[in-house]
This record gives sequence, C-alpha cells and structure tokens, in this order.
Amino acid sequence: MAGYRQKQASPNPLSRTLGLIYGKGPAKIRKLLETLPPAWADHAVASIYALLMSGERRKQLGAYFTPPNLVDHLVSRLREFGMDPVGDRLRDSAAGGAAFLVPLARLKAAAWKAEGISDATIVSRLRSQLIGREIEEDLAAVANALLRRMLVREFDISPKLAARVNLVRTGDSLDQKSAARDRVDHEVGNPPFLRLRGDDRRLRREIFSEIASGRLNLYAIFVRRALDEVPAGGLVGYVMPASFLGGPEFEAFRRRVLQIAEVLSIDLIEKRSGVFLGAIQDTCFVILRRRASAITRPSQSRALSGMLRHEGGFSEKGVAEIHADGVPWRLPGLLQHDSATLKDWGYRATVGYLVANRQPERLHKRAAKGRFPMIWAKAITSDGRLDFRRGAASKGWGWADAPEDAPYVVRDPCVAVQRTSARGQKRRVNAAAVPESFIRKHGGIVGENHVILIVPIIAQAVPPQALAEALNRPTVSAELDRVCGSASISVRLLESIRLGKPPQIRT
Repeated sequence: MAGYRQKQASPNPLSRTLGLIYGKGPAKIRKLLETLPPAWADHAVASIYALLMSGERRKQLGAYFTPPNLVDHLVSRLREFGMDPVGDRLRDSAAGGAAFLVPLARLKAAAWKAEGISDATIVSRLRSQLIGREIEEDLAAVANALLRRMLVREFDISPKLAARVNLVRTGDSLDQKSAARDRVDHEVGNPPFLRLRGDDRRLRREIFSEIASGRLNLYAIFVRRALDEVPAGGLVGYVMPASFLGGPEFEAFRRRVLQIAEVLSIDLIEKRSGVFLGAIQDTCFVILRRRASAITRPSQSRALSGMLRHEGGFSEKGVAEIHADGVPWRLPGLLQHDSATLKDWGYRATVGYLVANRQPERLHKRAAKGRFPMIWAKAITSDGRLDFRRGAASKGWGWADAPEDAPYVVRDPCVAVQRTSARGQKRRVNAAAVPESFIRKHGGIVGENHVILIVPIIAQAVPPQALAEALNRPTVSAELDRVCGSASISVRLLESIRLGKPPQIRT
C-alpha cells in the first residue's frame, strides 16, 4: 500500500480509492485485493485511502481503521449482552471506512435474504436500521461505496438499487442537534483517538465538561455522547485506548460513566503495534449498558474481561474490578491479599522537577558549586542499575543549578523510575536505586521530568536497592498493565501498585 501511494501521480485520494472499489487502478493492486477475503479487502481499501491522506489530516480525523478480527470480536461480545444485529437499529458515529457498517449490513442482508425478503425491502430496511456518521465527506463516500459493492457482489442486488444505500451521512457526531434525531438501539464503533486542548470549544457542552479532570481525549467525549443518546438498556460497544482505565486525567470520566452505565466487559487487545496501520496503541474493547436512570453513588462492580490474542484467539481472564468514585479500574490478575504499596514500604513518589527544554540555562556539562547531578531516564538501565554517566552523555548535560534549600533536590537515598516506557521494553517498569554514597558525594540529586523519584517518608524505610528490585519484578509491570493503558506512568498509579509484602522495616 505504501508503494501504491508513492507511485501514483493523482493528488486526489478519493478518486484513487473509488477507482479500486469499482475495479480500476493498478492491476497489481487489484490482483492482491482479489486474493483477500471480502472483509480484509475492504479494510485494505480503506487503509489505502488513509495512507493517501496527509499525516496531519489523518491524525486529526483519527483515521486508523478497525481490522475485521477486532470487529468480529466486538460484535460477538455485543450479541452476548443482548444486541440483535439483524433486528436492532445500530449506529457507528465515527464510521470511517465502514469497518463496522459493512459487516453489520452483511449480517442483516444475509438473514433477510434467507427469509425470502425482496431486494428493495432489504435496501429499505438497511436505510432505517443502520446509521453511520462521518465528519470527513470523502471518507463517507468511500464507506458508502464499500457498502454498495458488498450488496452487489455478495447478494446480487442491482447496482441501481444499491445506489440508494447512503448509510453514512456526513456530519459531526458531536453536534447535539443532528445526532439527537437518530433513532437507535445501540452504538458500536471505534471513535477517534486525539487529545484535546483545554480550551477546545467542545468542552463547553455540559455533558463533556463534567467528565474533564485533566486533558480529555476525543474518544472519551464520544463515549459520553453515546451514553446520552442510546435508550435505557442500550449498549455502547467501542474499541478504544486502554488509557482511561487508570489515567488520573480520566478520573471524572470513570466516575460519571459508572453513574449512568453498567460496565459489562473490558477485553484487552494483546498487541500494541501491528493492529492499527501506522499506530502503536494499547487498546481494549469496552461494552457499557445505559442505566434506566443515573445513580449518584454507584457501588463497586465487576465486568467480564479477557484477551484477544494477536493470532485471533480469545481467552477469558476473569473479572475486572470496576471501582467507584473515579478510582482506577483493575483488570483481572493475581493480586495477593497480603501485598503492599509504596507507602507500606516507607516511600512516596514524585515526578522529576526540571523540564529540560524549558530551562536549558540551568543545565551544565560539569560539576560546580550550586549544581546537582541531573538524573535522566537514560541513566536507568534495563538491568536495574543507575548509570549517571550514561544518562548525562545521552543528553549532553549532567548537572543542574538549584538553590541549596530547593525542596525538589532529593537528599536521601531513593529509587529512580523511568516515567515513560518505550514500546520495545521487556517490562513496563524500569527502576534503579540511587545509593547513599552517590547522595553523600554530591549533596543530593535533581530529577528530570521523565523520571519519577521514589523517596523515603520514614527514617526506617526499606533500603532503596530492595525496593528497586521489587519494582523491577515482571509481576509489578504486569500489575501496572492492568490499570494503565498509556506509555506514561503516573505517580498516583505507581503509588497504588501492589508490590508484594515488604521485607522487615529497618530498626
């Protein structure tokens, strides 16, 4: 597909993509598409359109389309909770390349054909029972073309009759007036992933401002809107980032969602990369059922949870703990009842104070009076050591100015943790002890903003080396994965992670 993008001279992604749908375009590409199952051929065509867009436009639209195996799983899960794909009215409010609408239309058309229903009635029913909305006009055209092609090729519906199928309407799903006119039973889809600025005009709408406890993501707004528009008992089934499970900025979102909906299932997608073309993202499936009326104080509940593996198999893992009051939701795992948190080990966590690119004048290559060692994330090695020189060499600066009485200078032996995890890391948490000898020699340290410093809160705290070893255990990274779907580790989450019982406190 990338080669197709490079070789074509036409600047119009729509005309090239429609050409492929209608059997035109390079013979090599058409031949490759013909070897694919229909659902995967549709996915490939939609992906070609996305690749032909500018990178910035693709990011703005969140045009990363859902592969068929993910669609199949979500539809199957929704059926478990009562969705009737044949009889119910369904909507995809970010229809994109019709990743959900084509399979749903296929299920409906197949069932109705088997009943002997006429082609004209099938088309009429599809138009009333399936709704798609898409903010990008050309992408809506691609989606409708894929729908028509499926009806013509797979069900022998005449092209003239299929031409009446315009299930995907151009428009902004977040526009309260237009979306409110849709009569639907359930909503299904893959909303766009995009962080919103704090001054985004959409946050002025009351139902969106009530879920903001930090910078919101567009997908959270889609969830909140969907729950406002499906009827009581209606289902909302989405593929979306797992970052909402534990991220502090989603605290209000988690609280409000639980007030107005039951959480029925949360299934993880095993792989971060290779799922959505051109994107690396921790993702999950979420199914919610709107309550008959909102409740002020929901109690803790449970939801089914499993894992969709990269080869396509699915395995149930148990139940997720859906905590109330905005507390992170915890996916199933081997939680030890006698396990403990950082506080039990005698520590608290704090983000490194200095943001290097905002205060470059405070950075230096050499030690001098009034300067303290700067701890970079690169100084924390994968085998659990602190390599100060390695960190300094990676950035070119090893020392930072700070007043002698600066509260952010850490003057006790502590533990440094990489705040942001790289996608290729074997484990999520990399920690290293900052020994007493290093602190004594330099009088203290300053953490860079991509480092979390775990500092003692009692004189008899467990030795830093023991704590670093505990944090580096694979079980701790696995525990963090159950509540954190983003590459960044928050202080609040790290302080809540179960570390196992600490060794005896020093006396």
